[in-house]
Amino acid sequence: MAKDNYEVFKKYLKESDFNVLVLKLPADEIEDKLAYLAKEKGQITRSYYEDYIIAVCVANINQLLYHINQQITNPPEILKVRAELMGTIIEINKSLDPNGLVLNRNDVVKIKKDDKLGEGEKLLIKNKYWDISYYEDISDLNESFTNNEEQKLNEGQKKEKPKDSKTIVSNEIKNVADLKYVQVEKWWKRINKYVTIKKFDSKDAESILKQRYFHNRTSFSAFIVSVCVVDFEELFSLLDNMGVPARVAPPILMHELYQLCNSVNSFLTYEKAQDLSGEPTEEDDKKDNAKSGTKKAKDASCMSKYMQNKHQKKFKDVPKEDLLKLADNMKMFLVGQDEAVDTMTEAIQRASVGLKDPDRPIGSFLFAGQTGIGKTLATKVLADELIRGRDNMITIDCSEYSSDHEYAKLIGAPAGYIGHDSGGVLTNAMANNPFTVVVFDEVEKASYKVHELMLQILEEGRLTDGKGNKVTFKDAIVVMTSNIGVREVESVGKTIGFGDVAKITDDKRKHAVERALKNKFKPEFLNRLDSIIYFKSLAKKDYMRIIDIELYKLNDNLRNNDTEYKDIELVFDDKIKKLIYKNGIDEQYGARSLKREIEKLVATPLAQKLISEPIDKGAVINISGRRGKASFELKRKVEEVPFYMSEQHEEVKTMTNGMEE
Repeated sequence: MAKDNYEVFKKYLKESDFNVLVLKLPADEIEDKLAYLAKEKGQITRSYYEDYIIAVCVANINQLLYHINQQITNPPEILKVRAELMGTIIEINKSLDPNGLVLNRNDVVKIKKDDKLGEGEKLLIKNKYWDISYYEDISDLNESFTNNEEQKLNEGQKKEKPKDSKTIVSNEIKNVADLKYVQVEKWWKRINKYVTIKKFDSKDAESILKQRYFHNRTSFSAFIVSVCVVDFEELFSLLDNMGVPARVAPPILMHELYQLCNSVNSFLTYEKAQDLSGEPTEEDDKKDNAKSGTKKAKDASCMSKYMQNKHQKKFKDVPKEDLLKLADNMKMFLVGQDEAVDTMTEAIQRASVGLKDPDRPIGSFLFAGQTGIGKTLATKVLADELIRGRDNMITIDCSEYSSDHEYAKLIGAPAGYIGHDSGGVLTNAMANNPFTVVVFDEVEKASYKVHELMLQILEEGRLTDGKGNKVTFKDAIVVMTSNIGVREVESVGKTIGFGDVAKITDDKRKHAVERALKNKFKPEFLNRLDSIIYFKSLAKKDYMRIIDIELYKLNDNLRNNDTEYKDIELVFDDKIKKLIYKNGIDEQYGARSLKREIEKLVATPLAQKLISEPIDKGAVINISGRRGKASFELKRKVEEVPFYMSEQHEEVKTMTNGMEE
């Protein structure tokens, strides 16, 4: 029977203040509709069943969801709308009541014929997956919010403990600027000066770490320093004037300052921040997948997608302080590319206040330059420092899309072709996570058809997948990386002539790359980019800074991995750093080989020494370079604390925000 011939009932939903059109399915078609559920092989949850029934029986479901989405000031509770909608559908289609349905031995859903179950049959509601629902967490969250509102009205009542600290945040979270604190002077040996640290109450941990996600400890340390160090900007200006950042890598400075902050606020730890971040961990994802099955995510109906998308993070949710500190935070990890970072962050800051086309991506950049100078790292650092979520980047390796027909993998195969139901790699990822950094790695290797798809992204901020769905990119940052121009730069070095004609400078390198880009890409492609960012070649001082950072990571890994050696301290002198530079740097390949050289020269011999020899767990290992190899000298760690660094000598100030402790 055609859908136009179904009997249609107009029903008013009180919860959403909306009239829905419910179809009454003919009795001879109901089991045909239910047969679709057989592909779940009996693993049918209540949520999945209701999603499917709503999609089949409600003619104007998309209009209902749009109506709900427009109720910004007083939005209806989606779970109550869902329950009322299912009750209305079952009132009209009584045979769809799950209490009257069974699963036969082939996992096909059938209408129960009589009181007794047939051979191999079981009630649909008795299958072990029925009560598993991904709406449980949302329900708990709504319940907790309701409880919190009641607590506000009844302050004298006992406060209930939230069920899950990862998902539910106490409604007592305050602005960090309003928190009380005591000022404590701590001695920083690096500059031989006192640093004033704010000492907070441990009860304020949630207010400080509120719903913030940190991809690494250095990023976390920088945040804690900005919160706890009084007049930290003036301190950093002092460090610049003293020339400290030129000698010591920023991550090392941040770690030392964080240790001072942590000695006063021991509850501000990286692990605590991860627990309070609100981001699901990999273990949580595995549990969810085990509960709901992988097929549910693919086949969820419009209602499911609405529930999932309702809480998605957007660009407008980024705190202002993160935008203001973005450039400084990126420069801690990205060495020698300050100009590139400034160009990027300035474009993002312009977009944050609305000075961009509302339909285009937040920013679109092409990173050009030789290999090994930080282009790929820049995309990762940008994603980590701006978006601060676990799934914050989509990477498309363009070498996999060099053939003309392979562009279909990005948006999904057309109707009638194999893989049509699966959707596209890029469009699926964007639909699930619209606020992200999209990286087209080595974009010059992609087919011209991929470049044409990218034109649509850059100009209109959207793509249409193989199913006809429009996917928006307006909350995405689009980055393309390219090694193009390497041959052109090499040809400059082979130029024959007098003076410095064959010397490769940054200006000559930039002009050579510009010519190569214009020869490879069409003008309309390059003109749609917000900026083409040229990454400079690294100097020796930059490589030495990178070596400092990588050696610091060795110490950091040793401290944070749960092994018997975590209390050992590694100290590196200039000889080992120069040896790493001599053996590990090839100007042609940039800094990529540094990590391998450190593993070969330092990490592997050190690991063998720790395993083969009895070493005091609190030892200090001095590492130097001698005769082309690393040498290790063990010393006992001695805690020598001068009087002026002791707890007894700390000067405590009790004035805070105009109040005394």
